[in-house]
Amino acid sequence: MNTSIDDRLQVNTDPNINQLCTEYRRAFSDDRITYRVRESDETRFATWTGQSRDGKKHAKDLGRQPFPWEGASDTRIRLSDEVCSFMVNLSTSAISRAALNVAGIESSDHKAASAVGLYLRWMLSTLMQPGWEEELELHAEYAAQYGWSVLHVIWDRSYAQTPRTINLQTLSGFLGVNAPQQVDALTAALQDEQEYIADLLVASNEGLTRTKALKHIREIVEKGETTFDLPDMVKNQARIVALRPYHEVLFPPETTDLQRARAIFRREYYTLAEIEAKAASGEWDKQWVEEVKKTAGQSSQVWDQGLSPVLGSTERLDDKTNLIEVIHAYSRRVTENGNPGIYMTVFSPYMEKNSRGEEMFAEHKLVTEAGDTYPFETFTRERTRRSPIESRGVSEIVRTWQAEYKAQADMVFDRSSFDTLPPLKVPLRYGQRIKVGPGVQVSEQRPGDIGWMEAPRRGADLAFTLMDHIQLRTDRYFGRPNAAIPPVETQLRQQAYVHRWLRHMSSVIGRIWDLTQVFDTDDRFALVTGTNMPLPRDPQKYNFTLHFDVRELDNEFVQKKLQAISQFVLPEDTMGIVDRTRLIRKKLQVIDPTLADELVVEQAEASQQMFDEMNNQVALMSLGNQPKFVENDPSAGIKMQFIQQIIQSNPKYQQQMQEDEQFAQLVQTFAQNLQMSVTQQQNAQIGRIGVNPNA
Repeated sequence: MNTSIDDRLQVNTDPNINQLCTEYRRAFSDDRITYRVRESDETRFATWTGQSRDGKKHAKDLGRQPFPWEGASDTRIRLSDEVCSFMVNLSTSAISRAALNVAGIESSDHKAASAVGLYLRWMLSTLMQPGWEEELELHAEYAAQYGWSVLHVIWDRSYAQTPRTINLQTLSGFLGVNAPQQVDALTAALQDEQEYIADLLVASNEGLTRTKALKHIREIVEKGETTFDLPDMVKNQARIVALRPYHEVLFPPETTDLQRARAIFRREYYTLAEIEAKAASGEWDKQWVEEVKKTAGQSSQVWDQGLSPVLGSTERLDDKTNLIEVIHAYSRRVTENGNPGIYMTVFSPYMEKNSRGEEMFAEHKLVTEAGDTYPFETFTRERTRRSPIESRGVSEIVRTWQAEYKAQADMVFDRSSFDTLPPLKVPLRYGQRIKVGPGVQVSEQRPGDIGWMEAPRRGADLAFTLMDHIQLRTDRYFGRPNAAIPPVETQLRQQAYVHRWLRHMSSVIGRIWDLTQVFDTDDRFALVTGTNMPLPRDPQKYNFTLHFDVRELDNEFVQKKLQAISQFVLPEDTMGIVDRTRLIRKKLQVIDPTLADELVVEQAEASQQMFDEMNNQVALMSLGNQPKFVENDPSAGIKMQFIQQIIQSNPKYQQQMQEDEQFAQLVQTFAQNLQMSVTQQQNAQIGRIGVNPNA
């Protein structure tokens, strides 16, 4: 271990650009990276040297005589791509249909946990869209192909300058001047102390110059108002970014756990306008921005950029001619006092120091919202070693299988070409004068001069058998449906992968909630959840889990499961141990998760709605109106309790029951209707089990 680097980087809160650059170069010089990127892309996108557009072998493309002949088959077999797409579809379907469960640590946390769950579901399905689904799909793509992928979980807050008309009254409120005597003092100050007022405006408005502030003040004095550009928050939400392994995220080669890494590097490319905006907002150092402009088009990566899925060729560095490479380094530091923390440093790998020998960086700060963990979540396709890069991607596993399949497919195509138009056997004296085609007349000098060459006796049956075997082997390994594989085995493999994926996504949602507690507002939380409670800000208060049963992709299975619950479980629940509210929510989630969010209300709200309904029914009967009768109402028992409670708690209703015969008769009839529903439910249960459980 390089002790000097380790000591200076970790036991020091200074930027240490030289050490960060050294660690960054070590991160992309790992020998395990170079060949894996290239081979993985070549396998998935079915690309190789000498490939032609028509899927055939040509000497001009190969630079040599092709085997077995010019124009022989050179088809593209996309086995790796098929499997990757299957894994991505399985992952995205699981997360879109998964049930999010939020559980509080204490039993009294149930109400708040329900509100938190409702708010998070709204964030994921509405606030963070479409970026949430797009980045998750890319995340799943990277994990399937390369074997692992990283999500960067951040809070995105941005402002836009909006012109507003400012007069004396609004300026008073803006500066916190409310009392009449203070307003009078401000009016006098606008005449006599304009520079002082300008300094106050500049201090509270980032990007506002003193000259512009004085101009606005003079316009208020002379015209009574001015147009002022004020920042309006246009985005305030969590955001995830999928990082491409080996390209957009890097770490030291000895790293086995990202949360224990000495540093993690996120690599980005910016346009000139983007970095100038960073400087204008004060987020990045202006001098650094001016110097980094000179590095446009440079790239520190030593291996090629991989293959373009569309062009099938190397992504050249020329593609980034007008872009500027910027590194966001996250490093774990410990101060001399022993306080740990995650520091974020923005730098360029081409600029360590300026002409005066001073370190150059755009930004260096403590990431307070991260606590003592990096703001990254890693997903690995498999877990064979501790290091995430030891997880193999689909392309690495099926590379030789795909080559075997291609060899057989090329043979079948070539055999078909041979059978369609076999070579002709002709005497040497004929030379190359023979032309064969439909309706073409061929002249023979002697009978039997011309004849077809006999095709090889072995047919293509063996090739098809081998291709079926390769397909079966691939499907069994990755859990793809195949009629030759027992469904239970397929479901077992799919469920194992989905469980790993949702366990990872549960951690991602937990990190999103951590950021929400820091940056979100109480008002929005109360508005979305329909509660008056503030946003809970107690760390580690809630546990988040996602669950999805892959069998629920089969509609027939879902219907049978729901029927079994209704027919066998609910009728035997004589003690009421089944929470029917949660059961209904679960049923709707299985049928349609989006529909569940739209239709299901919380238990307290549902109970209140039912109480209000019965209150209205009693009021209508009090006026002489008929109640609304319902046949076989499953909530009849609770409604009868509510009616009794409503009448007993209202003295006017009690008096009317004794004096108004019509009202009493209506209440009695309605109660009989509800009792009939209760009796029908009991009779149905007696018919199944043979006894009355309530007797």
